[in-house]
Amino acid sequence: MNYPYRYYQEIDSTNEEAKRLISSGKISETSYIVADSQTAGKGTRGRVWSSPEGIGLYLSIVHIPKEKEFFETTTLYTLASGVACVEVLKEEFDIGIKLKPINDLYFGDKKLGGILVESRLGKEGMSSLITGIGINIKKYDHSLDRDEISPISLEEIVGEVGMKAFKKNILTDNLVSKICFWYEELCRDKSLIEKTWNKYSLNFV
Repeated sequence: MNYPYRYYQEIDSTNEEAKRLISSGKISETSYIVADSQTAGKGTRGRVWSSPEGIGLYLSIVHIPKEKEFFETTTLYTLASGVACVEVLKEEFDIGIKLKPINDLYFGDKKLGGILVESRLGKEGMSSLITGIGINIKKYDHSLDRDEISPISLEEIVGEVGMKAFKKNILTDNLVSKICFWYEELCRDKSLIEKTWNKYSLNFV
């Protein structure tokens, strides 16, 4: 399924833009925002996410509940989005990515990307859900705010041959579709999300 989207060459943060578009009524259905670069990319706990142009994938997916329906706890959607990312990267590149709690994407002991799920509350529950994803595509000397974290990129994992057929727009489309699939699964079977996330978690290696 094709979802409406907005593309920016540069933005402060795709998650922040999503919030602005929701507040202004410009987004009222499932859609996504993608940018070539972010000037104020962020991770969990306000951490900085380095987002240079052409180096990574910077994506935010917006879900708006149907009338009189509201989302449940954000944590379950965070787990579901992690599962979706791991599965897409396996399907696209045949690589085994693990999830470091709660939702950092790791290859071995190095960080490939991260996920930040944010919700907006209405009078009766969550009125919208924003799933932000950042994945390192090309090798880059990232300035990280934690010395113990070492970054890695898809380019470094799969090499030049593995990147030959790579198209960022296809990866983006597949991530959006897979996240929407798992969010729907969450409505049917909450336990399946937790079981599948545990399978990919570094805690269970």
